[in-house]
Amino acid sequence: MAESKRWSRREAVVGLPPIDTWPTMLIDHLEPAEQESIRQKIEALKKYVDGLPVAEIAETTGVGAQLLPYLLRRCLGVAEDGRIMGFRALQPYIRLKSHKRKAKIVAKFQEQRGGMSGALSTTLSRFPGIEKTLASLIRKEAKRLLIPEHRIRPKDLHRIFLNCLKEHGVQPNEWPFNTKFLGVRSIQRHMESFLDEHFDRAVITREERPARAHLATGGGKQSLLSFNEPFEAVELDSYRINAFFTVVFQTPEGTEVDVLLDRLWLLAIIDRASSAVLAYGVIYSSEVSADDVLKVIRNAATQKWQPKTLTIPGLTYPANGGLPSGVFEECSGAQWSVIMLDGALAHLAKSIHHTARQKLGFIVNWGPVGHFERRPNVERLFKQISDDIFMRLPSTTGCNPGNGRAENAEENAVRYHIRAKEVEEMLDVVIAQYNATPTEGLSFHSPLDYIRFYLETHSDHFLVRHLPASITSPGISIFPRRECVVRGGRKDGRRPYIELDRARYTSSLLANTSGLIGQKLIVEIDEDDYRQVHAFLPNGNEVGFLSVQGKWAKSKHSRKTRIAINRLCNKRLIVLSEFDDPVQVYMKYVSAAAGNKTHVEHPGPSPRDAMEAARVAQESSLPLTIVPPDTPPTEIKKEPLQGGRDSGLIDRPLPDLNKLINRQR
Repeated sequence: MAESKRWSRREAVVGLPPIDTWPTMLIDHLEPAEQESIRQKIEALKKYVDGLPVAEIAETTGVGAQLLPYLLRRCLGVAEDGRIMGFRALQPYIRLKSHKRKAKIVAKFQEQRGGMSGALSTTLSRFPGIEKTLASLIRKEAKRLLIPEHRIRPKDLHRIFLNCLKEHGVQPNEWPFNTKFLGVRSIQRHMESFLDEHFDRAVITREERPARAHLATGGGKQSLLSFNEPFEAVELDSYRINAFFTVVFQTPEGTEVDVLLDRLWLLAIIDRASSAVLAYGVIYSSEVSADDVLKVIRNAATQKWQPKTLTIPGLTYPANGGLPSGVFEECSGAQWSVIMLDGALAHLAKSIHHTARQKLGFIVNWGPVGHFERRPNVERLFKQISDDIFMRLPSTTGCNPGNGRAENAEENAVRYHIRAKEVEEMLDVVIAQYNATPTEGLSFHSPLDYIRFYLETHSDHFLVRHLPASITSPGISIFPRRECVVRGGRKDGRRPYIELDRARYTSSLLANTSGLIGQKLIVEIDEDDYRQVHAFLPNGNEVGFLSVQGKWAKSKHSRKTRIAINRLCNKRLIVLSEFDDPVQVYMKYVSAAAGNKTHVEHPGPSPRDAMEAARVAQESSLPLTIVPPDTPPTEIKKEPLQGGRDSGLIDRPLPDLNKLINRQR
């Protein structure tokens, strides 16, 4: 047997960290005798490391010479945090090593308690392959093309453990088969200990999306991006409102009826430093589009907030509350430097990360998918609005179908007349109150107070950035651009024009400038009012505003509405004559009752059609009217016509021309 190496104090103290930097511990909670003992040991160790004679140390501190090497070895052990134990090793009854069973596991009666401490670790050390199998199952490692369970349970892990023991030849009279519960509690504790030891992996593989997102926070490291002044960075995100609402339709008899809407969306831009809401929008659509995101960005960059005309009795705006653009003159048209987005499809559109970025001059900071914690202010705003408004309504859908959903939520929205227009008023007041409410995160200042402090106190070095007056002046906005070829010619006698989404645009200037035929124009499109576009030559010279021709000029509409109408025309679901107003025909189509009923047995369109009708009515100022089911089919076509794409307007197949031509031959 090899002789153990002799202890050498000189070799032990070589390379030691300074003893004053060793981890310490609090001893005030211990008994006076224990406190005095620890102080003596600390003093003895300091003198021992300094090289004083052990006899002198024993005489002055009372710590024996044989105890000093033992104490030093304990203090130099490695703790779980990766540092040496230091003076923490002097704590009474502390265990520095994991328990290892030395006694042989003997048989016992099933009802007998105790005597099995360390049996699991001994068994796993006896069969190392079993421990690797259990670890692989807990970590969800797919090996040998086996698909792991989503979240394995302790009882399933215990069953696999027993099967592995049987495969390795463990007899029924051995542990754990000779115990009452077959070692299930030991497996449970082993699994919990393993998950705690591999915390990050356990959260990523076993927990839900919020837990995985929170894993990226609280690591003790400061963020690389720090924003301390207003308008340095803004956060943008969308939230699907968790409640049902209605809109008011007029019936053919002249009465009013509430029709259920599909669920709406809320878009918001919030300042990172002050957490003030700069702009928001309620989206009447089943999904958020790039046009909706761009519109909210335009509102935050160019529009000045003004209070709404409130119709709800008792509802008033708070004193000194509102959005920064309406409270501070300097914040009207203020621009930010960085916009923080997530990986939503609407945010990835070219009109967001290219057109708006070039116009406003901000930097786009993309966040990783599923990490909402990078935009804490806007997420906290959505949660507060949800808790203060939508979760309290009798039409709430709750956090999920099993948490907070009101009974008969859809019926309650119609029964209690919970209308989207009135909720928009309440939402505007709540956001104005939010900006004026002091918060602990801002040292009990409100978001508006935070901005006011920088505008007034730090005005010597803080400057709000604004765009040139040509961009922020009334009537001018941030428009997407398209290139269009000027069509027409002498051969067919057509004056110059351009075509956008199946509609022709021209002006008196363009119509009399035949030299532009065949050339390209750059047009800026106001997607809120698609009846005119702003045209420029490729060299940047202005051509002027071009107006849409024909039936599309009758009612104000957006590009989204025209695309929807053209899509229905392609499917022959609606038919437009030369004299029809496409927007009004579309309104009749989506407002048609067609004999259908909503969930609450009120006549009217479906929730999805009602939401589309409300959106079009909002942009065109047309009234919402239910079209009765007996409307003549020349106005509304709920079923596609027979025939192909080129079958025309008749609802029967075209005759065979070859037969007509050759019938006399």
